[in-house]
Amino acid sequence: MSGRRWACGVVLALVLTLGCQPVILHAPRDGAGAVEGPGGALGDLVGMPPLGATAASFTLPPIVERRLDNGLTLLIVEDHTLPLVVFSLLMPGGSAFDPPEQGGVATITASLLRKGTRSRSAEELAREIEFLGGVLGAGAGADFSNVSGEFLSKDLSRGFELFADIALHPTFPEDELRRARELMLAAIIASREDSSAIASRCFGAFLFGDHPYGRPSSGTEASLAALDRSAVQSFYQRHYVPDGAVLVVIGDATVDQLASAAEGAFGGWNSRAGSPPLLPLPVRVSGRRLLVVDKPDANQAHIRIGNVGISRTDPDYVPAGVTTTILGGGFGSRLVDELRIKRSLTYGAWSGFNVHRMPGDFRAGTFTKVETTGEALQVALDVLTGFANEGATAAELARAQSLRTGQHPRKLETPGALAASLASLFAYGLPRSDIEAYPGRVMDVTLEDVRRIAATYVPTEDAAIVIVGPADTIAPQLAEFGPIERTTPEQCGTSGGPSAVR
Repeated sequence: MSGRRWACGVVLALVLTLGCQPVILHAPRDGAGAVEGPGGALGDLVGMPPLGATAASFTLPPIVERRLDNGLTLLIVEDHTLPLVVFSLLMPGGSAFDPPEQGGVATITASLLRKGTRSRSAEELAREIEFLGGVLGAGAGADFSNVSGEFLSKDLSRGFELFADIALHPTFPEDELRRARELMLAAIIASREDSSAIASRCFGAFLFGDHPYGRPSSGTEASLAALDRSAVQSFYQRHYVPDGAVLVVIGDATVDQLASAAEGAFGGWNSRAGSPPLLPLPVRVSGRRLLVVDKPDANQAHIRIGNVGISRTDPDYVPAGVTTTILGGGFGSRLVDELRIKRSLTYGAWSGFNVHRMPGDFRAGTFTKVETTGEALQVALDVLTGFANEGATAAELARAQSLRTGQHPRKLETPGALAASLASLFAYGLPRSDIEAYPGRVMDVTLEDVRRIAATYVPTEDAAIVIVGPADTIAPQLAEFGPIERTTPEQCGTSGGPSAVR
């Protein structure tokens, strides 16, 4: 581990994001938020840098792998750079496995792990964690659920005991469930004031239809109101199981000490539940389908354009990241140049591949004044069509490669980031060597690769298009683009809501 400087600080949010959420190969620039992922996802970028030298290669530390009798895989990394120990536990089964009538159960199950165990109340857990100066948390993405933690290495035993307690012995108290449900309901209602959040949620629901990837991870008002303790316990029993799960431990102790602590805490974890079934393949949208989500008080229109894309394990994962960096990766990208620099239609535009175990989506997005909605949509479609037909220039490719290789080591600066990356690679069945190979694979991307991926995945004639804003003002501007369906923010993601594939 010599030569690597680990940054101290809270790793919970990063671990949960990397371990649970879909990997977005480029990030939105209009307030929708950024999601970073292993293998070179970019996060919230401010622009394309000038061409520079390729970043230095990243070398993985020695990793010891052990498999317990219960099916849990341990990945152990010894690191003495800082007096810390980091845990990341990843289990198959996230919000995509919510029963249709129990939307939000994966998310609410994870949120309740710290709210009481067989031996500790929520208050007692909070006091012990605070006394040790540690961090414990949990989350759920589409494919996986995650429990994570960070403690000082001198507190290895107590930290592991607390970590295992919330992962293995939660009790889901009724009063805590009620509070969590009320908070999630309040968040759903509040999100209806955020046009960008509405656009992203409605786009997913419209594109995927009844497929589990189209359901909001937070559920709906109706599904949350119906969630009870038995639903949470049932989800926990089905998905919080050792078989197929991975626990990554990185810290300032010997491999034997770390492994012994992990085996002692999780060796007795048993369950009869099997791995979750594979989800069906999403159906690509055929033709151009337009949805206007009516938000009468909006003074901007938020636009999303896309179709089904690739999975995390697709061989085109790395070239796809380079491709979308050229198309929508901040200043210097095609979308920003046309929509912002040349025409002043927006302050931001972006594109990205949102990947899961099954194919996720490609989407491009921007926002503009209500009065220029039709013009902005036409320009965006023209850019997408031109890029799909022509591909990139050599200069664009070189800058995208420089950006992505330069960002790569920064994504692995902390033990939490490395732990999350290792857990995610294992969960997707990918080799750990992908971390070290990533810069070389980026530099191997050719102009023909970019042209092929753009022609295959960048939507032109076949596309789901979602626009959020005052429908009565927007709809007349969209007549030339095809038939329009109208809906409301409340209807997106609900049973029988609008779908581009039904």
